Amino acid sequence: MKSAAEVKAKSDELEAQSPEHILRYAFATFPKIAISTAFGPEGCALVAMAVAIEPSIKVFTVDTDFLFPESIELRQKFVDKYRLNLEVLKGAVTLEEQNRKHGLKLYERDTDTCCALRKVEPTGRALHGLDAWIAGLRRDQSKTRAGIEILELYEREAEAPLIKVNPLATWTRKDTWNYLHAHDVPYNALLDQGYKSIGCWPCTQPVGEGQDERAGRWGGQKAECGIHTFMAKKS
Repeated sequence: MKSAAEVKAKSDELEAQSPEHILRYAFATFPKIAISTAFGPEGCALVAMAVAIEPSIKVFTVDTDFLFPESIELRQKFVDKYRLNLEVLKGAVTLEEQNRKHGLKLYERDTDTCCALRKVEPTGRALHGLDAWIAGLRRDQSKTRAGIEILELYEREAEAPLIKVNPLATWTRKDTWNYLHAHDVPYNALLDQGYKSIGCWPCTQPVGEGQDERAGRWGGQKAECGIHTFMAKKS
């Protein structure tokens, strides 16, 4: 698949298929492929599902230097339980360098720059050389994700376009939790304490009943860190 039209046609074909079917298709189609996860509930379900199909699948995650202790503990649980082929990345600019250049608590003054340094840059590095990238996004997570496709084609500078695979696009939050419980998949302990979406500790808060899942991120200033928006989608 080289054109946006071809990707769209295949995406439409996969729309009614299960996440497992979509993963099997992706593994069979794209030789250089990896899953990204921050070990939210969707990522936990996706990784557990993927390793049951392809135990050696490459998984990468970003350590921003601002993770909750519970998030680091969960990451290790996954390594131990699933023997993950996991790569943990950090920003090329260390937190000490960031503090010297931008001052302490950049996250309070410029969330976009902080996310770009701590999250987006290492993610872009991890995607280098891949044919496809699997992510745990759902359409009902937020308005910014409502229009995602099962397969999406993204432009890259000085590199071939990248296919993004969203096997859980059609799932609901209930579907996610049903899978976690049915398959005894570990999840972040903070999710039992009022949190619905967990990122860096300075920028994540619990949310009330009926609020958007991502309402507790960045104090409501934005809904995305940039990992899923920094590349241009071909249409």
